[in-house]
Amino acid sequence: MAFRQRILRGLGRVACLCGLACTSGTGFAQQCLAANDNPLAPVRKLFVIAGQSNAVGLASVKDITQGPNNYVQEDTVFPNVKIYGIFNAEPDIAGKDDAIQSRTVSWSRFATWQTARPGFGYKNVANVPQYFPPGSGAQDMFGPELYLARYLNDRSPKDHYIVKLAISNTSLSPVADADNWSPDSRLYQELMKMIADAHNSRRADVNLRVAGIFFMQGETDAMHEISARNYEKNVKEFIRRFRKDIHVMNCAGTKDVPVVLGRIQKNSAWAHAKAVRSGQQNAARELPGVSLVNTDDFSRWLDTSGLHFNEYGQAHLGKRVYQAFFPPR
Repeated sequence: MAFRQRILRGLGRVACLCGLACTSGTGFAQQCLAANDNPLAPVRKLFVIAGQSNAVGLASVKDITQGPNNYVQEDTVFPNVKIYGIFNAEPDIAGKDDAIQSRTVSWSRFATWQTARPGFGYKNVANVPQYFPPGSGAQDMFGPELYLARYLNDRSPKDHYIVKLAISNTSLSPVADADNWSPDSRLYQELMKMIADAHNSRRADVNLRVAGIFFMQGETDAMHEISARNYEKNVKEFIRRFRKDIHVMNCAGTKDVPVVLGRIQKNSAWAHAKAVRSGQQNAARELPGVSLVNTDDFSRWLDTSGLHFNEYGQAHLGKRVYQAFFPPR
């Protein structure tokens, strides 16, 4: 499988060099190739998760170990959902999923397909053990992908896919000395590459089409007045560029894929949260196909840092993301 993925990625680079599918102004060298291996491959939805720490997921399976709020255990698995992302913490990446350290990592090199389970969350656990229950490791950490997978798991055709890239402390404003999510950034290009790689590595079996993105981000911007003031403009540009680039790369069947934004909390750690929250709300109100999920009621369900959703919070966040993508009729 690894050899086959390298071949398909190489084909994507060749196609781009031939002028077939580079997105203008970005310099990506990848696209979602036509499903020539199997023209009858069924079309399946691919959901994207991106953002900063509460998209990464600092929830641990050991946060809650008994009672009705114990939503996730070490052996939790959702067999009908596959996730393409950075699983566990290999030696080359352990401790590097923050905005500054991330600059040295080509995250797409470490992405693999796994059955949906814990392990796609925070990888700096060993550096800050005080935030987590004793014995927690990277294999125990999860974010909103897990309970999005839990609800997808029971949905027909019971064959679903998620791609995830999220890095702690990343802003949406361009920052010279740290990874960020501005549409011309290195990290954004890594996300685009992972989406194309996810499609191309499965194209013999399924035709993956991006069906939406969940973007849980804004806390870092809310710590700086200028970034917070510019957040509405920046998040609208992110949404427009993501939609355009995904369409040009032939990774989606529509120009306006659904976008779900995670509303940041009113937390005293983020002095300018009001401006960011307002920007998120305006983007959801003014752009078609954009919705907002609330997280304010998770304030009782945070880790010991007081900033990150714990097991309960992440489970309910994932559920709300699912409901935003599939609203009741």
